[in-house]
Amino acid sequence: MQVRTLSARYIMKCDDDTFVRVDAVLDEAKKIPVGSSLYIGNLNYYHKPLRNGKWAVTYEEWPEEEYPAYANGPGYVLSADIARFVVSEFERFRLRLFKMEDVSVGMWVKKFTRSKIVEYRHSYKYCQFGCIKNYYTAHYQSPRQMICMWKKLQETGKPICCNMR
Repeated sequence: MQVRTLSARYIMKCDDDTFVRVDAVLDEAKKIPVGSSLYIGNLNYYHKPLRNGKWAVTYEEWPEEEYPAYANGPGYVLSADIARFVVSEFERFRLRLFKMEDVSVGMWVKKFTRSKIVEYRHSYKYCQFGCIKNYYTAHYQSPRQMICMWKKLQETGKPICCNMR
């Protein structure tokens, strides 16, 4: 028998080279009414699979012309009900696993929408390519950059990028 206790309203996935402004991310999540299902991040809509290059996908792997809406992998937030659904369905072998985790999550959220409405919220402030002004997340950050960003947040109260490597 498995027992799970989850008191969190939201689950955030982020890469280990992503600096997260937790306060800003929570503020965004709190804008959505309590009890609503949410999927927040830098969302891709109508994104077509790349058929060549590093992220190439064959027609056998993905025969459709577009992916479902999905948030870019460096950082995104799901409501706890979606996370519970994913765990439950995965344990019952009812979810398809795709080679790109962020697209897989988009597929699973789409499946969840069959039973409940999901608030999709897109923002470029969940930065996937580095650091931008007023970021919520900054990707490809070295530990040194993260320490610098944290110090700047503490000293100024403002999200300021650190460009050294």
